[in-house]
Amino acid sequence: MNAMLFTNEQPMPSPMAISAEVDLLRRARAGHRDACEELFVSYLKESNSIRALLRRALSQPEDREEMLHEIYLQLVGSHHDFRGEARLSTYVYQVARITIFQKYRRESTLKRKGVYRVISEGFEIEDNMNSNPEYCYVQKESRNALEKMIGTLPDAYREALRLRVIENYSYDEIAQEMKLPLNTVSTKIHKGKKLLTTLARA
Repeated sequence: MNAMLFTNEQPMPSPMAISAEVDLLRRARAGHRDACEELFVSYLKESNSIRALLRRALSQPEDREEMLHEIYLQLVGSHHDFRGEARLSTYVYQVARITIFQKYRRESTLKRKGVYRVISEGFEIEDNMNSNPEYCYVQKESRNALEKMIGTLPDAYREALRLRVIENYSYDEIAQEMKLPLNTVSTKIHKGKKLLTTLARA
C-alpha cells in the first residue's frame, strides 16, 4: 500500500535513505548548520520541481526568491512530523504548495499601505523629471521612517534587513555581502520583518 505513494514521484527509497532524510529534516529543525544548508540548497534552491512550481505561481523572479525563503522557513519552523512515508522531496513540494496558497489567501484579505507595505514588499523610488512630486515625497518619507525603524532593531537583524528592504539586495547578494549562508540570511530577514511589522502597526 505504501509503495503506491511513490509511483508518481520517485522510486521508493531504501529504509536507510528514508532514515537519512528524516534525520536531515530533524537536524535542520534543531538548527544544525550543515543540515540547514543541505535542506535549503538541495531540496529547494536546486530542485527542478520547486523551481517549476514557483515559475507557474509567480511571474516575477524577485517574488519567486522571496517565496523560496518563505517555504524554507515553513519547513524548519513546522511542528509537523516527517516520518518518511514519502520522499523528503515530495514532502517539501507539498509544503511549498501550501505556503504559496496561504500567501495568496493572506494577500487577498490583507490591505497594506505606507510603511507596512514597504516592509513587506520593498520599493524603488523613480529618480527622473517625470516622477510625480507628491509620490516621490510620500515614498521618501516612508523610506526615512523605515530607516529609522530598522535602526532600532537588534544587531542580529538590522544589516540584513537594511540591505534587503532599503538597498533592494537579493538574498544571494546579502549572503555574499555578509558572508553568511543563505538559510541564515533568510531567517534574519524573516524575523526582522516581523519585528518591523509590529512597530508599524503600533
